[in-house]
Amino acid sequence: MNQKVVRYGIMGAASIVPRIVAGIHESPNSEVVAIAARSLAKAKQAADQFNIPQAYGSYVELCEDDNVDVIYVPLWNAGHYSGAKLALQHHKNVLLEKPFTLTYVQAKELFALAKKQGCFLMEGQKAAFLPITLQVRDQLLNKQAIGKICAITVQESHPGIEKIPWFHDVTVGGGAFYGSASYSLEYLQLVLQTEITDYQGQVSRVGVQADDQTQLNLKLGSGQLASIFMTTLSEQVPSQMIFWGTEGSLMVPNYWKTDSYELKVGKKIQQITHPQNSEFVYEFNHVSEQILQGEQSSDVMCPTVTLATMKIIDRLYHQWYPDQMKKIR
Repeated sequence: MNQKVVRYGIMGAASIVPRIVAGIHESPNSEVVAIAARSLAKAKQAADQFNIPQAYGSYVELCEDDNVDVIYVPLWNAGHYSGAKLALQHHKNVLLEKPFTLTYVQAKELFALAKKQGCFLMEGQKAAFLPITLQVRDQLLNKQAIGKICAITVQESHPGIEKIPWFHDVTVGGGAFYGSASYSLEYLQLVLQTEITDYQGQVSRVGVQADDQTQLNLKLGSGQLASIFMTTLSEQVPSQMIFWGTEGSLMVPNYWKTDSYELKVGKKIQQITHPQNSEFVYEFNHVSEQILQGEQSSDVMCPTVTLATMKIIDRLYHQWYPDQMKKIR
């Protein structure tokens, strides 16, 4: 690509759009040129609010815009596969918000289509590119700041999302695990540069059809055990990931968007921060750089990690909800 700035089109006017636009605006090699919604009025409203030049009342029109280089897809979970497929069929590069798809088969199909079309495709996982994430990896793997890593504990609280109507329906991507599993599963793989070799999971349902709490136990290829607990029921559970070592511990609060971490070695405690305006800017910097270089996939948030994660999510949901999963096509 001979140009210096990558032009983004946004498929949908979801609640995440303001934060996305802020991240793109902060990225020196990125700009927003169009947005589409299911109605032209809604698209125009978003375009006016965020100073986006072009508004479309259909996703097809967005995909047909020659001024759009890459389409960011933040649709509801059930719309991720179809939205990304539509864009790829129109030879558009795609940044697809997590969860990537609802099934492993869908994920494989999208990557195969992207390769066929000669397009870039990446799962939107901003945590992979945060400066704090890079520092955490350096502390754990290169500096071995906490000694040998023995175990990892993860807990997440996402109260309020159960109020979203479709959250209660697994067939459209509802459930706590669908919504948040990729955060922790991919963070572990990326930070520790390893794979997940074994896993078991349980869910609870309190008055809803989909899972509102999930407990997952993992074994990593690098030898450590990890546990993940996520809930939508309590605001009292602190969202954090803790790496436990032979000489100390490292805690990352709200690890998927954080600007800080805490390092404990012996009696010494350090609070490390990296101020940021938008947690999305680093992801857009990377995506735009990859597209400008003519790449078809990310060398950081690579297809291998996305597919490995989708295989875990798919298999567990088939264990928990076999009848509902049969309805997903």
